[in-house]
Order: sequence, then structure tokens, then C-alpha cells
Amino acid sequence: MRHTRAIGLFLLVGFVVFPDARGQRLTRFAMEGQTSWILPHSEELVPISQSHPQGIRLSYEKLSLEKSTWENCNCFYLWGGELGYTNFNNPTVLGDAFFFSGFFEPVLWRRADWQLRLKATLGMTYLTKVYDVNSNPKNTFFSSPLSFLLAVAPKVSYQVSENWEVFLSGHYNHISNGGQRQPNRGMNFPGFGLGVGYWLEQPVFPAHKKPVLRHRLSFLLESFGTFRDNPADTGRVPALGISMDLIHTLTRINQLGLGTELSWDQSLSSRAETQGFVPAAFLSHHWVFGRVDFSQRMGLYLTDPAFIGQNHRFFQRYALSYWFPTGFVFGVDLKAHGHVAENIGLRLGWLF
Repeated sequence: MRHTRAIGLFLLVGFVVFPDARGQRLTRFAMEGQTSWILPHSEELVPISQSHPQGIRLSYEKLSLEKSTWENCNCFYLWGGELGYTNFNNPTVLGDAFFFSGFFEPVLWRRADWQLRLKATLGMTYLTKVYDVNSNPKNTFFSSPLSFLLAVAPKVSYQVSENWEVFLSGHYNHISNGGQRQPNRGMNFPGFGLGVGYWLEQPVFPAHKKPVLRHRLSFLLESFGTFRDNPADTGRVPALGISMDLIHTLTRINQLGLGTELSWDQSLSSRAETQGFVPAAFLSHHWVFGRVDFSQRMGLYLTDPAFIGQNHRFFQRYALSYWFPTGFVFGVDLKAHGHVAENIGLRLGWLF
């Protein structure tokens, strides 16, 4: 089951970032060095959060200049694969991390040789040190060697010559096993990066006309699901749900929504107060690049959090989805309580 979820994650990356195979494509190689700091989200994590992780990322990138590809997000964008390494500078407790990921990087603004881009990354990471009740009890950040990586990075770049580019980035990285094993506090480590890119051919961007902006209401109906630990057993049980989101278009890339969701978590079904049903309401923001949607939802439980084993009334969901021309929606989401990730799951739906 763990491998099935990993395959689903990489399929999503493929759906999102792989453009039409026809037309002119440019190729770029890039290398970036990163320095970060760890955000402890509980007092007991403070002692092992004093180190400053340092890492390196190597990427293979593509850029299509075709209008049909540009229309995917009403912008030019890079996509590709990335290998990375991070040294958490705490070899005894935190160890190292090795990454393999796919990314989507739209160009938000261009002026002469300057660009502003936003990179979104999904991938897998191998961790050399994880929680062990006997040998490594302090590391409650990680408990599974194979975990998920989510990252977002705004980036400013400057084209210094026909082929060479330098860039400065900020980044926010999150590592979690998606609730597949406990403890699963996950690690958030923001920071800065400095890198260089080499284009095999000089990028010359054509001018494509944007479609007329229409302020309208749309309705997003989705189902979502994942698997969670069963407290009464050693196995895992499904947690399924349905959500409804009424969305209003504000700008070409910004949409606001209001919705509700109902989930049925079988790991909670033994609790007489809920029978596993968890109703909630939420506010949503959708950052939409054509058919690519990065959404953030702030949710409010409509039942007593104590009945569902939570200390928080509020929760968040972060989802990356692709809106197909037919209306079908496919995506992956992360549910969290503050800085603590709870689980990663898949989303299927329809946009009306």
C-alpha cells in the first residue's frame, strides 16, 4: 500500500508538469546550494532543532514555448526532475536526507533579463536517522526512512549571458511520512538558496495573448481518502470523505471559496460520540495557473475535537490538483494541525 501511494504521488507530478510532446522545448541544467533552519513545533523538539541544515539540489529542467503549453497555466513554466541532499548537521539524531522529486515552476513576472518564478516540489526522501524507542528516542520528527517531501520556493533569477543564469531563492521544505507511521510530527525547515542554471539554447520568449478574465462562481465537488493507523489493531484502516467548495474568481490566479466537508475515519469508529464521522467547514484560497491549482483550506471542526482525539479546533489542508478540460479533478493533499502534519491522501472530483 505504501508503494501504491508513492506511485500515485509521482503520477500526479506527471499529470501536472508534463506538457504536450510537440513544439519547441528548451533544456536547462541547474545546481543550487541551500542553507536552512528548523522550526520546532513543540518544546521537546527545541534541543534537536538548533542545527542549521545545509544541502544541494541538482535539476534537469524543460521549458516549452508553444502556445498550447502556455495555455496550461496562462504562463510559461519550467518542469522537470531533481536530486537533492541535505545534511541536518546533527548526525547522531537527525542524520541526512536524500531526495528525488518532480517540480512545477511557473514564471510569474519577466522584465528584460529578470524573472520571478515560484517553484512547487513533490517527491520522496530517504532519511538515514529515524525514531527508535531505544536507539534514537529524541527524533520524533521522523519515524519512517521513506517519507514525502513537499516544498515551495519563490525565486528571482537574472540572465547573465545567452546560456547562463544565476538565481536567489527562498524555500519552505516539509518532510513527513503522511501519517503512515508514528510519531509523525514532520519537519519544517525554511531557508535560502543560491544557484546557477545553464540553458543548452538561448531562451527567447514569444508574446502570447491572455484570455479575457471572467469573474464567475464555480462549484468544486471532491472525494478524498487515505489510510490511518487503527488504535485497536496493528493494521491500517481507510479515512474517506467528501467536500463541497463554492469558489469565486478574483483575478487570473486568485480564487476564494467557502465550503464544507464530511469525513468518515474508521480509526475513530470505536468512539461512541462520533462513530467515525467528522463534519467541518472551511475557507479556501485557490492559486490557479490555468489548469494547475494549489489550494489552501482553513478548516473548523464542527464537533468537539476531544471526541476525535485532537487538541485543536482548526486544521489546514494543502492540495495540488490538475483541472482537466472535461471538469475532472485529480490531486494530492496534506492535512495538518498547525506545523504538525497528520496525513497525505489523494483527491478526486469534478469542477462545475
